[in-house]
Amino acid sequence: MSSMVASLRSTISPEIGLDLGTANTVVYERGAGIIISEPSVVAYNRHDEIVAIGHAAKEMEGRAPGRIRVVRPLQRGTISDFRAAQTLVARLVDRALASRPRLAPRLIACIPGCATDIECKAVEQAVRAAGARYTTYVPQALAAAVGAGLDVTSLRAQMIVNIGGGTTEIAIVGTAGIIRMSSVQMGGDFFDQAIIAKMRTQRFVIGAATAEQLKIELGYAGRPHGNYGAIVNGIDQDVMAPRSREVSAQLVGEAMEEGVEHILRSVRAVLERTPPDVASDLLESGITLAGGGALIAGLAAEIGARTNVPTMVAEGALTCVARGAGEILGSPTLLERVRPHADRFTRWYQSLRIGMRESYSP
Repeated sequence: MSSMVASLRSTISPEIGLDLGTANTVVYERGAGIIISEPSVVAYNRHDEIVAIGHAAKEMEGRAPGRIRVVRPLQRGTISDFRAAQTLVARLVDRALASRPRLAPRLIACIPGCATDIECKAVEQAVRAAGARYTTYVPQALAAAVGAGLDVTSLRAQMIVNIGGGTTEIAIVGTAGIIRMSSVQMGGDFFDQAIIAKMRTQRFVIGAATAEQLKIELGYAGRPHGNYGAIVNGIDQDVMAPRSREVSAQLVGEAMEEGVEHILRSVRAVLERTPPDVASDLLESGITLAGGGALIAGLAAEIGARTNVPTMVAEGALTCVARGAGEILGSPTLLERVRPHADRFTRWYQSLRIGMRESYSP
């Protein structure tokens, strides 16, 4: 009977997991899977009206006329444009659930570990303003672990590395909590900018979309995976005119090397602070990679070789966070164990009163 009630409730009031990411916003409905995955981009006109979101807005980036302003409402995992973030969430949730009549959804969002209390509250308010009947949030690392299929309630420690667009979350989880964690402002956007900068040293200017394409097609960690390349279009600074040029995988790999090294050092730093018994568990459970950055060729092998800990890429790495959030929301017992305690809101209110910014440490 309880399963029937749960099914009826989820039909009329869907349970939604939301990964409001720097690069992409993913909407997951428990029982239906991933229903929306769109770039976190919003386009305004000169009257400050929103004219496009998601893929439509991203296609305008770098091509829009002066009367159109294209913005990314999240920077490095936190909200930089509250109104745009609110509209993005509201429209994507409405689009995802427009096919059937419903009550307002129950929604859970994910918060990066580097976010302050006030930034956490901003995400919650944006989600609530988007029309959710019930909303809460959980640490991004725990959601990624659940979405990757890890049993976060187990006594055995497990490690998750979630490489997103703006941040990389490195966490050791166990007993429904985080044992050790580091959140660094390094992700896919950094790699894109590094590729653009590298191409400028070759006197060839490319846009962000082209850099992202090169990252996906040619990016790697460790040793090059061949002598292949790709033809891209841009501006040749020697003649100051549009040209096509072949870009080698080695050049892209060199551009990404600094970011890869930063992630590797951060993973090692977390492992170095790990208690002996936890380290023993990790030799058996290994390291799981999630997020778009997990798909960089050779990264899992490089982390495994540098840490001597077995490393694998989670299935459906791009959508682990949203999937995990949805599954947590659908399990009241797990939700109660992993979400921030009520006293966090008391501390947040106190931090406003005394003008402090308290770091989030679950």
